[in-house]
Parts: sequence; structure tokens; C-alpha cells
Amino acid sequence: MKIGAIVLFPKSIKKEELFFRGTYIPEDILLKLKRISKVREVFMVVGNDYDGEVPVGSVKIVGSEEGEMLFLKKFFRNSDFDHALVVHADSPFLDSEILHEMLQLHTTYLPEYTYSENVPPGFCGEIVSKTLMESVPDEVQPSISISSLIKANLHKFDVEIYYSHPDIRDRRVSFRSSDPRDRRIMERIVEFYGRIPRYKDIGEVFRQFPQVLYVSPSYVEVELTGKCELECIFCFRKSFSAEHGNMDPSIFQKILQDMRYFQLPYHICIGGSGEPLLHPQFYELMEMALAEESVATVIIETNGVLADANFAHFISRAKERIRVIVNLNGIDEKTYLSLHGKDYFSKVASNVELLRNTILEPECLYVQIMKINETEKFLDAYYDMWEQKGVPIILQKQNTFLGRIQDRRYSDLSPIERIPCWHLQRDLYILYDGKVSFCKQDVEGKFNRGNVKEVSLKEIFENGMSHFVENFKGNLSKNPDCAICDEWYTFNL
Repeated sequence: MKIGAIVLFPKSIKKEELFFRGTYIPEDILLKLKRISKVREVFMVVGNDYDGEVPVGSVKIVGSEEGEMLFLKKFFRNSDFDHALVVHADSPFLDSEILHEMLQLHTTYLPEYTYSENVPPGFCGEIVSKTLMESVPDEVQPSISISSLIKANLHKFDVEIYYSHPDIRDRRVSFRSSDPRDRRIMERIVEFYGRIPRYKDIGEVFRQFPQVLYVSPSYVEVELTGKCELECIFCFRKSFSAEHGNMDPSIFQKILQDMRYFQLPYHICIGGSGEPLLHPQFYELMEMALAEESVATVIIETNGVLADANFAHFISRAKERIRVIVNLNGIDEKTYLSLHGKDYFSKVASNVELLRNTILEPECLYVQIMKINETEKFLDAYYDMWEQKGVPIILQKQNTFLGRIQDRRYSDLSPIERIPCWHLQRDLYILYDGKVSFCKQDVEGKFNRGNVKEVSLKEIFENGMSHFVENFKGNLSKNPDCAICDEWYTFNL
């Protein structure tokens, strides 16, 4: 049995981007792979534009542009290797002990494919057999990854799943240094822990130093306005002690300017309590957001009433960075009226179809329906209708906002074991008047962290670290009352 190791370099990566704390990562990976007796040879797969050399002792192959699928098919077709251990060149935390155990499992049972569900990327790799690649049809989409293909067709392949403690999937960290946020987390781990940890120690690292995960906001929800023309039965606006107005453009501009400090990509959600398209400067504010290089995507949550041809034209010009979510809880005029309080079903449905015909990319547009007693009876028909029209569906969990509104859920999907709150780690919720709420449950800003008009987001976010750390340790906030919240296990981008 002949096993080779393949080190895939990310597309268009530069040599300087493959250094981590002064060490050239591919050289470190080569040393780790050379210690594994089962590995016969190491191949470094680079792109045409890669400007660096590969480590001495490895074989350089130019081919990463053609995609992982096509490359692996060619590799096995043109070599006498039976299996390949595939890792990525931007993995400074790659654990040779994990790789050795995975290879031991693979060579014992000889499956077509071995991977791990719980060990995150960057700590481990995957093992692919020649027989697997020979069975994959040539017409399979070349851009799809092996792991995506296998996981979508598990019943068709002989697969071994490797598991190693701890299970840190709930932290949603990929230990790949080409991702700037993950690189920042890894740098903080080494800073606090003193060295690169073994995988079996990473859970203890997080337990001792949870602050390593707290690097910057990645999801910023902004309430452009508190105004809305609908009267939805599940809306929390009715509980407000005072009406929310329109955000002054200077506040929105200050938010964007302050976010530059973190120098990391982030997503900005235009949401909150009102309908954002009712803001008189909506399009101007969206242009401001799209002008920011660090804004990865702009997510617009709308009721769809004003999402007309003008809106569709605007979205089509910047569709690569915009996601539109239309809240549409109804299958017809009657059900829509009973849930939204106004009869706009035909108009909203027509606007969604206009958006779909204007924006062909499916990942740019979604309809969203809440999973509550009132929608359960027509949920199947709702799926059939929008799937036929080619519009992806988001099934939204109801949030009662700490008991502000009636609980209409017909099932509780909360996990038995509580985990640290994802929102306290990465989210900011900013109200129309500039208040930065404690979290998205603090919808009136009663327990706000400060006002962006007076304090920088840097200072506000850094002051919030103590809340995250205490929550991570299980010491839940009393104001607001985190103990009665069931949003801790949900997450955004």
C-alpha cells in the first residue's frame, strides 16, 4: 500500500501570507508529515501565480487552479499511489498525532474516504483512496470539494469518520491562517497559551483563556428605523415604551468608520425593529456600506412591501455582496393578513418573483417564514411554492425577546446542554439612536454598552469582553436575564 501526502496551497496566496509567527507553514507541515512512517512522499500543490518556493524534500506540482476534484483525479491517474493524505498549506496548527491516528484508522479498515466531523479544518486532513477518485464521474462539478461531495452522498461511499476529544464544533473556528479572523484567533491562542497547542489541549486552552475567541465584531445588526407599515402578531415593537425613529446618517457613518479599527471582514445586517426601506436615505446608506472594503456582505431584512423594481435594480448592481431576506409569513392573502395585519400578500409575492428574475444567483435572495403554531399548517405548501420558484427558504425560530411577546412555538429545539453564547462573542446590535445594546435581546437598549455617538465601537467592544468571558464560564448575566434566553445556541454568519 503506497500513501502520499498532498499539501494544497490556497488559490492566489502569496508566500508572505504563509508565514505564522515567523515560521513558513509549509516547511513546518513537511517536517510533521516526514515523521509519519506511512507517508512515502510529500507533494506541494501550488497555483500558477505562487511566488514562493516549496520546502526542500517535497515535490512541487502546479495545479491548484483546476480545483481539488480534477487535481486528485489526475494525481491518481498519473501515479502509483493507492491513497493520499490531503492537508492544506495554511495550517500552522496541523497536529501530526491526529494525522497518525487517522491514517491508522484508514489503513486498518481501508475505506474509500476518511475524515473527521469534529476536529476542525487546520488541525487535521482527509484521506482519499484511488478507488474513490476512479468512481467519481468526470462530469462532476470540478469546483466542488471532495468533502462536500462525500457528505452529500454518504450512502454511496465507504466512509470512516474519525473522532477525537474535545468536540469544539460549537466554537465554529477553522484553524486556517488564510482566513484573517481565524489567524487572529490563532495568534491570540499562542500569545496566551505560550505555544501552538496539541488538539487534545485546545478545549483546555479555551477554558483557561476564553478571551482568545473574542477578537472583533463579525456581525453588526443596525436598526435604520423603528417604523413599519405592518402589524405582525409576533412583532416586538408593540412592547416598546417609546417609538423608535430613523437613524441619523451621521450615526451610520460613524459605525462604518469605527469598524475600520478592527481590520477584519464583517457582515452588516440592516434589521432591528422596523422596515429599513422606509428610511428616507436608505439607498444612500447602503452605498456607504458597500463602499467599505471590510464589509463582506450587506444583509437586508425586509417585509418586501417596498422591494419594487427600483430596489431590484439596486440589488442587481451589487449582488455579489448583498443578501436579501424577505419576511413572508403566509401562503395566500388570508394567511398573510392573519399574521401580518395588512393585505400585502400579492404585492410582496410579486416583488419576490421580480427579485428572483432580476437576481439569478440563488444565494442572494431568501424568503423567511417563522416556525410557529399559525404557520405549521401550511408549511409544506409554502416550501413547495417557493422551491418551485427557485427561491431558497429560511425557517426562522421565534424569539420571544425574554418574554416580551407571546410564545407561539409548537416545539422547543433548545439543546440540553448550554454552551457559551455565540452572540456575545461576535455580534453587535445597534439601535436607531446609536445605543449599542447589551445583545440582540436588549431591543430597547435598557442595558446598553454605550452610544456610538459618544464612544468608539473599539471601546464598546473591548468593554464587552468581560460579559463574554463570564458567560463562557457559566456566570450568566442578570441584566438582561440570560438565564431565560433561548437564543444562545443560534448564530449568524
